[in-house]
Amino acid sequence: MKRWLLLLLGLATVGAFAASPALRSAAIMQLRSIAEPLFEKGASTEPRFDAFYAGMVESLPPQEKVEHALELAINRREGASEYVMQNAQAWRGTFKPTDRLKTLINTAGDSPLIEVRMASFEVYLAEYDLEKSVAQVDRLLQQMANDPQGSGAWALWNVAIIGARGVDRERIHRELLSALHTGDESLRRWAVDALAKFGGVESIAPLLDVAGREKSAIVRERAFCALAQSGTFHVAERYEAVPGLYAIAADANADRQSVAWAYQALREITGIHDLQDDAVQWHARLGEANLL
Repeated sequence: MKRWLLLLLGLATVGAFAASPALRSAAIMQLRSIAEPLFEKGASTEPRFDAFYAGMVESLPPQEKVEHALELAINRREGASEYVMQNAQAWRGTFKPTDRLKTLINTAGDSPLIEVRMASFEVYLAEYDLEKSVAQVDRLLQQMANDPQGSGAWALWNVAIIGARGVDRERIHRELLSALHTGDESLRRWAVDALAKFGGVESIAPLLDVAGREKSAIVRERAFCALAQSGTFHVAERYEAVPGLYAIAADANADRQSVAWAYQALREITGIHDLQDDAVQWHARLGEANLL
């Protein structure tokens, strides 16, 4: 309806545009004064990824198809993420890694929308020709066992993503938990990031344990980030971390940096941004929200 009103308004001012500059300016101002109230501030169209867009993407060469589909998902075209997730495995071997694709995958992986993150994972798996299967998990874990220093981080990250897509979750979760206790600080950090990618409520408690007990500040920070905003946790799953995060924040024996990270994670999860780092105030507010 808005589109038709603007069209009619535009036709009504055609003559004025053909006239003098003064009349043209007046016509533009008149058009704006009438049209602007038709729209809410910040409103925009949100077209769906329907058959038209699917057909347009399908007609593109393989490389452009993958990149454009992921770009539409990043731009929140409704249905685009689902399209990518449904078709990415079929794209394996048809496209190559490029700087543009790497940027798109990273951007999608940092999206606030979990479905866009999942779409980035699917393209990532397809980019490296990794199938979502138990056999692929076997190969990756064997690769890690053969060369933990060189391939451990890579293997953990990939099995976590495959697990996030519903494949062999119990075994993958056990492997990720085992990696959290390795003597290699770098590998523990990658295990934390992998656990965030893996997601699921079963990963909340292990990450809280890392946040509260890990000796390495770098690894602890990654655990707080995982609980607060990264990875594939749903909002309801992040709420499960609130009591544990509050316990760290209120712990008189916790180091100052961990306390600061805990409060920041609480803000990210709950949306409460009007409280200082004060345990009494947070306890009252979280109690009111039934989060403790």
